[in-house]
Amino acid sequence: MFLLPAVAVSSLLPAQGRFIEKKEASLWFGVRDITRDSLANGANLDFLNYLHSSDEMAEYQYLGLSAHLWFRGNWEADFKVAMYDDFAPTSLNIKAIWMPYKYLGLTAGFYSYPQLMNEFNMFHRLSDEGWYGDTDSNFRQRRVHETGIMAGVAVPVSYRFIHLNLCLNGGISTLSKFREKVTQKMINGNMRREIRYSTKNSPALFFFPEAELGLDCFRIGSSTLGVRGHASWFTVKRSVDYKMTIWEWTYDNPMQEDVANPAHSFSKFEFDAGLYLTW
Repeated sequence: MFLLPAVAVSSLLPAQGRFIEKKEASLWFGVRDITRDSLANGANLDFLNYLHSSDEMAEYQYLGLSAHLWFRGNWEADFKVAMYDDFAPTSLNIKAIWMPYKYLGLTAGFYSYPQLMNEFNMFHRLSDEGWYGDTDSNFRQRRVHETGIMAGVAVPVSYRFIHLNLCLNGGISTLSKFREKVTQKMINGNMRREIRYSTKNSPALFFFPEAELGLDCFRIGSSTLGVRGHASWFTVKRSVDYKMTIWEWTYDNPMQEDVANPAHSFSKFEFDAGLYLTW
């Protein structure tokens, strides 16, 4: 929304005085596939074992909007936002691009996307003998965000009505911190206990290449309508460490432990397609 005033003012200025020389808006639909390593259960809960990996890409469908602006002085900006069926703008891909050469530029930006963590309480139901693993019988799910900063190179190539843009991004990201609680009761007994988890920051390096292809279809005055496709791959290796606190019977004298889990590799592949308008 904050782009609208700048775009409107730029459209009213004469061509030689415009701060924004060219604009593009896109609407697209995409699918996302998440793959992660699943490690053997140890003595403690490893939350990344319960990161939802989609057996079918249709499980992660999204609608997206984007804007690309070309400024004076070889600068560009690219904004992408995507949402699931709740229409909350939870996926962001924002880049500033400097093009010192026609076919080579530098990028810097911010990246964030959500993923689901399901049924992590199954660890206790399977591992804690003699206890009802979790007295909460509801389906346990939470949304976590992968968020980071990135930089890289951009390689744009255009020939007549064909426009190809390759970006090789890399950076550092972290999984959003969260708190969870599991309550238990001894089988054939009255003893109760409560286990609380508080995760810590989990910074890790990621690699994030992108490719976007646009095909001009129609020209209407000074505007061009076309079709676009975009594909990306995101890969990272991280662990989720946490502080675990256990109460038995009462909330007096809790047992506390800092848990360091092994690192997992997980990756995300996305593909989307839609329409764009350039003017």
